[in-house]
Amino acid sequence: MIIRADEIAARIKSLQKALSEARTDGALLVERTDIYYFSGTDQNAHLYVPAEGEAVLMVRKSLDRARKDSPLSNIFPLAGFSQLPALIKEKSGRMPARMGLEFDILPVMFYRNYEKNFPGADLMDVSQILRRIRMVKSDYEISCIAMASELADLMLNEVPKFIHESRTENDLAARVEYFYRLHGHSGIIPTRTFPYPSLYGQIMSGPRAAEPSSSSGPLGGRGLGPFFSASASMSDIGPGEPIIVDYAATYEGYISDQTRIFSIGPLGDKFLRAQDAVRRIQDRLAAEARPGMLTGELYALALKIVDEAGFSATFMGHPEPAPFVGHGVGLELDDWPVIAKGGREPLREGMVIALEPKIVFPGEGVAGIENTFVVTETGLKKLNRYPDEITYC
Repeated sequence: MIIRADEIAARIKSLQKALSEARTDGALLVERTDIYYFSGTDQNAHLYVPAEGEAVLMVRKSLDRARKDSPLSNIFPLAGFSQLPALIKEKSGRMPARMGLEFDILPVMFYRNYEKNFPGADLMDVSQILRRIRMVKSDYEISCIAMASELADLMLNEVPKFIHESRTENDLAARVEYFYRLHGHSGIIPTRTFPYPSLYGQIMSGPRAAEPSSSSGPLGGRGLGPFFSASASMSDIGPGEPIIVDYAATYEGYISDQTRIFSIGPLGDKFLRAQDAVRRIQDRLAAEARPGMLTGELYALALKIVDEAGFSATFMGHPEPAPFVGHGVGLELDDWPVIAKGGREPLREGMVIALEPKIVFPGEGVAGIENTFVVTETGLKKLNRYPDEITYC
């Protein structure tokens, strides 16, 4: 789907306003997600957005695809870094004295090339500006995330059948991924966090789900070996243990993140009580969240509920718990805001947040839930519709 010109224009206008407020002449963007967000194409390119005037998309490859996909009018070929200054000056009318770059993800080699080709320019970080603009979603973006949530619901509905067809965690992961790809999933879940690679998510069962890993989230998984020590392993799925399916869906690049627990046969009382606790956390946070409420206040409320339930010792991971209970989703899995300890970001209408309270039992398994919500005037609106309860297979 081609993104409408007025959608792209509104995004660029927001960036230009922020650049003007930061007294910055323009921003030079190169990261794939940022390029797509502000231009409508994911081609290998540089996008220059001046504080005033029209944006310029300078494309290494493919120029034809960029012109077909993007509604921008200024799209030109780019042979190399050395051409950037001349193109920017010619197409925007001036050379930037102060220019913004994506410091959070920019390779040192690129930065040194910018230093070389823009001598005397003050190069500054605009990564926080970009993430704040992307933090609040438009109606179009919310509609895409809602469609991704529908795909996730379709997948979860098939999981009981997939479990019966699978012997190992990796078997189950392959079936879920095949289903997603058949229904238009790109196979990519971008994250902003360096150096973690993209992956659909995590599928694990029993004690493997409680194994620690390098993941920045609450769960780990055994994975396939030291080269990728997270998510599904070659271990068998057994009866009477929680099977966690935490696989994000996508639509037009936009992400819905959700987690459900499945089980072959009944689970023990401890898991049932923990699952009830995480559902109460989710429902209470969804009901009490309002625009203006600080993210840290929501996190503190989650801690209060889990402490009252008696599960605070292993809430959000063990032995190193993740200090958050939710995160923004959009074109990247780790969008802002983060529902984290001490968070000072006020909720705003139009933010999209995945709440994911989880409780880990070392050596046994995990209880948890996750759904994607939109911040509204009256609370959080849940986009996922598959039942929150444990599904017995």
